[in-house]
Amino acid sequence: MKSSLVSIIAAAALAASATAAIPVMQITANGTGGGSGSSTPTGTASGTPNQYNYTGIIYASSFRASFSLVAQDTTKVDRAVLGGTFTMINTSAATQTFSIDISASTMAQGLASLAGGSVSGTLTGDTNGGTFSSVAGQPIWAAYIKNGATSTTVSTMLNDPYSRSVGANLVASIPGQSFGTPIPSMPAGAMGDAVGIRLRFTLTAGERVDLSTTFVVQSAIPAPGALALAAIASGSRRRRR
Repeated sequence: MKSSLVSIIAAAALAASATAAIPVMQITANGTGGGSGSSTPTGTASGTPNQYNYTGIIYASSFRASFSLVAQDTTKVDRAVLGGTFTMINTSAATQTFSIDISASTMAQGLASLAGGSVSGTLTGDTNGGTFSSVAGQPIWAAYIKNGATSTTVSTMLNDPYSRSVGANLVASIPGQSFGTPIPSMPAGAMGDAVGIRLRFTLTAGERVDLSTTFVVQSAIPAPGALALAAIASGSRRRRR
């Protein structure tokens, strides 16, 4: 019986491994100065189980953006993680409004989930100093869950009106904000096909903003694979008794 149980567990683990998928990361960035760019970086194993690293640079005529992000394989676990750092430098001679979308694919896990997230950063001024601010009526940071063609906003932070200024050649902090703490604990809908973070802000000429952010969505119901293994283990314990 023991060898049979081991075989069943091994088969379940092999099946889970076969269906594992590195999350597809998509990043788009646009500036009102006419520049735009996108990246679909390839994830590499981070050393943390089921988590992958994504790094890259997006060059455009009016800005330079770089990123170092992580995402989690939700074919193996019921917890989606999207986060890391994103840097935007306004290389133009004028103030610009930037729109950035960062998303990572997921596999739906049940009908309900818990969510949480955070954002903080720094603003670095050029020889003239400058400002990082919200666009009228819109948050700087928004997290969403995508299910098919529908995107549902889960929460927003750095809400309008928000502004941070920095002096010439100085660095100013962007104080941290969070929701769903302890992360994740805020009720949300199904995990869906992707999780994402949208950034929209105004940045004066020559300035650089570095944002550290995370968005976590965890199924409120254990994944089917976990339930199956739990049932097998429970049955084994009953037989031993």
